[in-house]
Amino acid sequence: MPRTSAAAKEQRRAQIMLAALRCFARTGFYATTMDDVAAEAGVSKGTPYLYFGSKAELYRALYEWWSCGLSERVDSAIEALPEEARQSPRRTLLAVLTAIGEHVAEEPDACRVLLEAMSQAQHLPGIAEATAASQAQTLAGLEGLLEAGVSAGDWRLTGSAALHARLLLGVIYGLMTQWHLEPGSFSWPDAAAGVVGQLSPNEGGNSEASDLMRESPGIGR
Repeated sequence: MPRTSAAAKEQRRAQIMLAALRCFARTGFYATTMDDVAAEAGVSKGTPYLYFGSKAELYRALYEWWSCGLSERVDSAIEALPEEARQSPRRTLLAVLTAIGEHVAEEPDACRVLLEAMSQAQHLPGIAEATAASQAQTLAGLEGLLEAGVSAGDWRLTGSAALHARLLLGVIYGLMTQWHLEPGSFSWPDAAAGVVGQLSPNEGGNSEASDLMRESPGIGR
């Protein structure tokens, strides 16, 4: 009996993950069964278990896939900035928020799964650890960017950068939820510019905040 190649196994694993993504986005974690995933993928009932030991393991794999994809998109957005813009915390933050919006808009099913994972994390085996680690990494990145903005004179903060990082993450999750409830109801670039524009510039600082607000097509019109 011929062995299945590594490439074929990876392709089948991806096929099962995409089927699971559609199932979880359609009916949620608890209502979805592994049999549902198998049927959606067009494979036998036992096949998903060859790649994932449980439904929770499959769910975690989807969460990690979303997180990795988002991280890659954010990194690419920052790398695509001109050198001068990369030296500006304000413009870097705008690029980060815009990249998040693009990822949410292009991966709506994954966004729904992520939101459910965040809300159910404490009740799903293995998910709590994954979401906590991902959130800690995100908060650390936002905190560092906010501190860099203070040092550069891009904005001033009332309270610690750690607190403002949590506030900013709350805004991001809130926008993701609004997009999930009403897809296309707002412009992510406009929202990103609006969030960044709310960060108060230091007295005597540069005028990038107002410049970014003017550059965004839907703001101030």
